Amino acid sequence: MRTYMHRFAVCLLALTFIFAGCTMTPIQPMAPMAGADATATEPPLPEPEPGKLTIVDVRARPAPLAGGTGAVYFTVLNGLDQEVRLVSASSPVANVVETHETVSENGVMKMIPLPDGYAIPAGEALVLKPGGKHIMLIDLVKPLQPGDEFNLTVNFDNGESFELTVPVLDMQMTMPMPDAQHDHGQDHGDAKAEEDSHDHDQGDAEMKEESHSHDQGHMTQSEATMAAIQALPISAVHKLDEALHAGEAMDLNAALETVHELKEKLHAASWPDELKEAVGAIRAKAEALHAALSNNDLNAAKALAAELHDLLHQLEGH
Repeated sequence: MRTYMHRFAVCLLALTFIFAGCTMTPIQPMAPMAGADATATEPPLPEPEPGKLTIVDVRARPAPLAGGTGAVYFTVLNGLDQEVRLVSASSPVANVVETHETVSENGVMKMIPLPDGYAIPAGEALVLKPGGKHIMLIDLVKPLQPGDEFNLTVNFDNGESFELTVPVLDMQMTMPMPDAQHDHGQDHGDAKAEEDSHDHDQGDAEMKEESHSHDQGHMTQSEATMAAIQALPISAVHKLDEALHAGEAMDLNAALETVHELKEKLHAASWPDELKEAVGAIRAKAEALHAALSNNDLNAAKALAAELHDLLHQLEGH
């Protein structure tokens, strides 16, 4: 009797699948639990191709101001049998290009230059990404807008140099796929055409989405945040920082007005929760700089302006 019932259940289950079109919905993987390691959800890096260096996942964040800063991110795969070091980079879009890293010191995030570049052990990868190592573009000759492209030359200590075409992404768009690679001895024509086609299709879709959003008469939170950052007098703070460090004669009233404008615009904007701590640190630094300038304490103002400048550039990178 038990065998009969078992066979009947199996037949019934089979009939269910037949009437359902003989298909089953795949079980979706569970989302990571809150607090789980975020890196666990990142796609695995491709294996380095033996005997060569390869650069993948190239992109830059937007930079709204000429004279300001930008950042470039990518991954270097070292398929060589020895360690190499990325030692320098250059680009026509910036007067200065440096290797940097974002680090935490006493609970405060800050960017530091790494003049020796980045070492990449044999068979391993160097990942440049927001909040970590990155190529810093300083004193931009023009703003970098989503959809723009520019050239970047990357140099290694073994004598190899790579000429990269860097797309500017809003950092919420899908990143280029890992097989959009840069390596020596490869014909980039077809890959570049496919990448361009993908970027243009993606750009058209995003433009339509933005147009639809604006037609509805409102801005998304990311658009509002970007507009608020663009409205800050970052370029003026940059010039103030340079003037203080160069010991140049300066218009104290103009300097105070710059800092006052920064404080007012920080206060007037509505900031998302993830930026409130960073904005609070900028406000505190701006208050301290305003006080130092008011007291004509230029030595204190010099250090405060440099710190404020760094914090503003970090805000640009979010």
